Parts: sequence; structure tokens; C-alpha cells
Amino acid sequence: MPLSVGVATCPHCGATVGTLYSEPSAPVVSVKGRRRINVNEPVGYYDKVEKAKERANNSVILALASFFPGIGFFMSVAAVVLALLAARALKAANVEDGRGSATAGLIIGVLGFIAQGGYVVYVIKAGNPFGG
Repeated sequence: MPLSVGVATCPHCGATVGTLYSEPSAPVVSVKGRRRINVNEPVGYYDKVEKAKERANNSVILALASFFPGIGFFMSVAAVVLALLAARALKAANVEDGRGSATAGLIIGVLGFIAQGGYVVYVIKAGNPFGG
């Protein structure tokens, strides 16, 4: 007689066939052990790496914009923070691609922060922020 898929013993003659489990001792999947995945949470390794690379690239852009007077201070702080987050995530994932951008964003962001400090000192000494 033909057997249905997953049956370990023949229902007619009782002979054992070559499957891994029998019907009475089928594995039970625990509902408690499963974790629900949040839809907004990055699911995989690839997503985390891509997000870190995007942060590294954004840190370079913010670092370059940090040389504008005034608002550049906030941009330099944001560039340094993004660069540190990206570098830490890429190092944890053991990915080389993107670490250069994170390092560049960090260095240029620090230089932009120093430039903003120099601009503040210049404004205080000169008394006129626009030099006119």
C-alpha cells in the first residue's frame, strides 16, 4: 500500500519505514520559545551593516558642512556622534567597508568643531561677527 508523507509506520501491517520520527513522538514546537519580531526593527545582519555605512557617509557630509559659521557647531557634534556610532557598529560586525568614511567623518567633524571655536574667539575679539 502507498504511504502518506511523514508516516513512520504502515497503518496496515505495522512495519516501520525509514522516516526520522513516529507519529506519537512527533516534535512539539514551543510557542513560548518564539520571539515576535518588531516590524520597525532592522532584522538582519545586512540591514545593520548598511545602516552603519549610511551613518558613516552622513557623518562625512555633516562634517564638511560644519565649517559654516554658527550652525556648523551643531553639525560638527552630529558628525562626530554619527561617526562614532558607525565605527562601533562596523567594527562589531567585522566589516572594513565604511570604516574609512566613519574615520574621515570623525576627523573632519573634530576639525570643524575646532574651527567653530576659532570663529567664536575671533568674534569675541573683533566684536563684529560679519567683519564689516
